Amino acid sequence: MLGSGALAGAAGPVYSRPRRGPGSPIFFCPPPGGRQPMDAYQIYALCYAGPLEGPGALTMWNRDWEARGQRAYYFWCLLGPGGPVVLDCGVGPQQAGERGLPGYLSPVELLARLGVEAAKVPHLVLSHLHWDHVGGAALFPAAQVHVQEAEWRFWNEDPVARRSVFQMLRDDQGLAALEAAQAQGRLRLHQGDAQLLPGLELIAAPGHAPGLMALRAAAAAGPAVLGSDCGHTYRNYAEDWPSAFICDLPAWLRSMQRLRGLVQRPELLFPGHDIALSRDFPEVAPGVTRLA
Repeated sequence: MLGSGALAGAAGPVYSRPRRGPGSPIFFCPPPGGRQPMDAYQIYALCYAGPLEGPGALTMWNRDWEARGQRAYYFWCLLGPGGPVVLDCGVGPQQAGERGLPGYLSPVELLARLGVEAAKVPHLVLSHLHWDHVGGAALFPAAQVHVQEAEWRFWNEDPVARRSVFQMLRDDQGLAALEAAQAQGRLRLHQGDAQLLPGLELIAAPGHAPGLMALRAAAAAGPAVLGSDCGHTYRNYAEDWPSAFICDLPAWLRSMQRLRGLVQRPELLFPGHDIALSRDFPEVAPGVTRLA
C-alpha cells in the first residue's frame, strides 16, 4: 500500500499518518481532563506478511498509475477486562505459500508473543470474508466467531460470489472453518451494529465488502476504531478516496464518513493495510506493535 502523509482536500478533519518519536505518549495517556475508562482496551496490530510492493492504483482507485506503493497484511488483538478479542485472523502456512506471501509469520506465533493462546481466544471478529481476513479461522477452535449476516449470506448464497472477480478473494478453507463453527454453535451472525463486550462495539461499515464490520473500542486515549479494509491506508481516509476494490461505492462513502465521526481524534482511526502500522508505532515484540 502507498505511504501517506498530511494531505488536504478531505471533508472534515485531515487524516494524516501519525509519526511517533521515541517515548511519545500520544496513544497511551488518557484524554485531556479525563481518566482511563475502566473498560479500556490495549490495541495491537500483528503483521503476518509483507511488505509487498505493487501499483499505487491498487490502493488509490483510478489514480497513481505510475506510482509504486507498499502494503502489509495484519490482524489485530485487543486486550481488556473481558479477555483477548481478535479481529480477523490472517492465514495459515498453506495459504501463505499458495498466495506467495513474503515475510509470513504464523498468527498463532504472533499471538503467543502477546501471551495469548489462539486455541483459547473467546471472541474472533471477522471484519469481512476475503481470503486475507478469514483464511486462518480454523486456528481459533474455541472462539465465538462474529460476522455480519449480510457478509455471510453473500458468500454462501449469492450466485454473484461465484463469479471470477470474487473468486480471487474467496478462501474455501476459511469458509469451511466458519461452517464448522456454525455446526458447533459458535457462529454469531449480526444484523448491523452490536455491543460485543463492555467498551467494545461492532460497527457495520459496508462498501468494500457487502457486510464489512469495523470494531470500536474504548482505549486510554479515547474511542478507537479499527476500520479494517474500509480504508486500506491512511490516504484513503485523508483524501476520501477508495481503493481499487469496492463492492458498493455509495455505501463505502457513507461508511467512511461514519467511521470518521466515531473517533474524537483522527489518529485513532486505523486502516487495514498501511505499512505505517508496523513502522510508526512502538514494537512490543517482532511483528507486533501497540496502536493504542
